[in-house]
Amino acid sequence: MLTKAGWILSAPASVEDVRLEWEDGSPPGDRFGEAKARARRLLPWRTGAERYPAYSSALVQLAGRSQLYDGDLYRPTAIAGEANGIRLRFTHGRYFEHLDTTEILAYEAASRDLAGRTPADGRYRRWLKDPFDLTRRSTGLGTVTLTIRTAAGSAGFYMHKRDADQLAVGAGVVHAVPAGEFTPSDIGLEAIRADFDLWRTVMREYAEEFLDLEEAYGRGGRPLDYDHDWPFGSLNEARESGGLRLYVLGVGLDVLTWKPELLLVCLIDGAVFDRIFADMVTAGKEGTIIAGPRGNGIPFEFSNISRYVDSENTRGAAKACLTLAWRHRAALGIVSDVDS
Repeated sequence: MLTKAGWILSAPASVEDVRLEWEDGSPPGDRFGEAKARARRLLPWRTGAERYPAYSSALVQLAGRSQLYDGDLYRPTAIAGEANGIRLRFTHGRYFEHLDTTEILAYEAASRDLAGRTPADGRYRRWLKDPFDLTRRSTGLGTVTLTIRTAAGSAGFYMHKRDADQLAVGAGVVHAVPAGEFTPSDIGLEAIRADFDLWRTVMREYAEEFLDLEEAYGRGGRPLDYDHDWPFGSLNEARESGGLRLYVLGVGLDVLTWKPELLLVCLIDGAVFDRIFADMVTAGKEGTIIAGPRGNGIPFEFSNISRYVDSENTRGAAKACLTLAWRHRAALGIVSDVDS
């Protein structure tokens, strides 16, 4: 991943050490409009004289991704490492804006590769110039959580083979689980304010990817009750009692798309895991969870971690989470029989 000084923490920190700031309106120097216009020049022709208006439109109309929804998201505009944490500044964004000006970098690279040209030397990427300048384009923040089930003398982690037919981003690869977008759960202003909270996003991703509950696309409906609705109440109780511990490891940009991704690790006591995820669905709407022996996770051993880190089919953010979790295993209190 691409990182700057202070982005990768020297030790795991509580997720509360990620400081979230909000700014209304566009950030100073915002060039999103120009970025979208320049990105459009990469798209195929819809008619003899007109290109598709945006990458999101082409995905829906040409690639048949009709399930895509232009929901609200929290758009990061600045990232900085601090003494013991990370500071993130956000404004309001939309998912299609992210597709149209950030995810399109993958399309540009793939098009050049198919044409026998250098993938990472496209004119749009050259115009963006600085991957760390988040005012030049619109993007979302990915939350990537490596889940580790802990028990007496052992630990196991989970991976996710993402469905190539259902997903527009990261399709067909192996990723940490759960992984999602930092978004509100609902279109209401109350939800947009109340869900500006990383833990709430991680909880919703657990509900979707481990329990296959219907995803909150932000289209309206009954607001979530995080204190009482299943499984949020139980996840909150587990965290408050210490049976579930969520740490931040750092933040980095995906090398291909330059999307910021927050790297997290969540340790869950075995009894707590088995209670909350008793009905875990290994084959869900977004892909298949690789659950390891007896569903207790892939043994957290150097050889297993290396196997996924060395695989070309593993997402970069997942590799980073695995590498950092292994590096900090003592600080995390993870017991492993194999060291290196």
